[in-house]
Amino acid sequence: LIDTYNKSQLAARIAREHKKPVFLHMRTVRLMGHAGSDVETSYQSLQKIQEAEAHDPLLHSAQLLLQHNIMGTKEILSLYEKTRERIFFISQEVIQKKPLERIEEIATSITACASPQKSLPLTSDEQRSLVFDKDWNKLKTPQHMAKLINWGLTDLLLQYPKSLVFGEDVAEKGGVYNVTEQLKKRFGSKRVFNSPLDEQSILGTAIGFAHNGFLPVPEIQFLAYVHNAEDQIRGEAATLAFFSQGLFTNPMVVRVAGLAYQKGFGGHFHNDNSLAVFRDIPGLIIAVPSQGQDAVKMLRTCFKEAYENGRVCIFVEPIALYMTRDLYEAEDKAWTFTYPDLNEQIPLGEFAVHGEGDTVILTYGNGTYLSLQAQKKLKEEFKLNTQVIDLRWVAPINYTELKKVLAAKKNLLFVEECRKTGSLAEAVIAELATSDLSLKMKIHGAADCFIPLGPAATAGLPSVTSIIDQCLDLLGVSR
Repeated sequence: LIDTYNKSQLAARIAREHKKPVFLHMRTVRLMGHAGSDVETSYQSLQKIQEAEAHDPLLHSAQLLLQHNIMGTKEILSLYEKTRERIFFISQEVIQKKPLERIEEIATSITACASPQKSLPLTSDEQRSLVFDKDWNKLKTPQHMAKLINWGLTDLLLQYPKSLVFGEDVAEKGGVYNVTEQLKKRFGSKRVFNSPLDEQSILGTAIGFAHNGFLPVPEIQFLAYVHNAEDQIRGEAATLAFFSQGLFTNPMVVRVAGLAYQKGFGGHFHNDNSLAVFRDIPGLIIAVPSQGQDAVKMLRTCFKEAYENGRVCIFVEPIALYMTRDLYEAEDKAWTFTYPDLNEQIPLGEFAVHGEGDTVILTYGNGTYLSLQAQKKLKEEFKLNTQVIDLRWVAPINYTELKKVLAAKKNLLFVEECRKTGSLAEAVIAELATSDLSLKMKIHGAADCFIPLGPAATAGLPSVTSIIDQCLDLLGVSR
């Protein structure tokens, strides 16, 4: 025990001084089986079991205390008995507690923190202007999504002093898409820094920071790379509140560059169009903005939820829309937006509605961008009025408000950029189909195939033309 303590101290000192990992290798003794079904005699001889019992760590520890004159026999026995009494007392108290029976009681801990943080004040314009420097006078000039997210992160790092941005190449380089450019210069290397090229390490580091009172904002470079480390979210970060009844949380905002349609980088690993890995994790907040102004407002909501309620948030940034400026025609700049006022946020589950019509195109992310173009052409070429609803939040979805909007509608087309099987569209359509709505519904989703390289990269994805065709088919209108 003493040697273990000394070696642990040495390992900690090496790690701190040399900034390197240290492996502490200890031989241990396992007494008794892993569980009631694990009968040791079925795979261990009686002799080996007795040898393990003879090396009971508790007896060895007591012997060390005696040898080094740290405690006497009576003191050791007294400590042992007091510990036994304390454990017995606590066990009796626990036994008498009313067990959880209702699902509402059980699920509460998924989204509620036992000791929520108080909201933080907004930063003054004096502080902001100093940090933004040359960008300060550009905040009212319409920008693409990448630049607006960059400014949003700047304000949030100012407002939340214990927030940290880290990931692959996010510091000096500013990330693959320059979304985090200038952040290291503005806040220093202790708050904005590069990580190893290892997603498990990135998310594991985020969990460690969260345990120590920080608000980590890790970046996963591409959506497909989440799969290398999904258990850090599924088995650790997102479940801690549940297993501790809300006493402990792993607040974080995980930024993920993802989804399809991007040009320049090809293939599945840079164009993964599936969010299924996140969608079945209870309590996980999943944001997918389609334009820059919404992205900033939703990012603010995610920071607030993580800080105040200990929530784990997944913020998916559509790569193809990072630098997009035009919507309907070249140089129209209709997909650039001004930076929103500092107090503006988009509440969880709040969706956006564009236009009016009996036919609704329900979508999110890249689907919103394409559907708005299809909406314009349907009006101009076929005299059809359609309404586009941008969900914005993949989880949670405000079904109560969504059903109110859809109550007077006749047709619904869900434009799903993710692979159809296991998609959000399947879940939403199933929910709407079992309600009182009188809707003719259809899913227009991406093919159940990985995205290839080359010209065929968008072949299996919804397009403006295919959305128009699907709408006309839903309405029984021929071209």
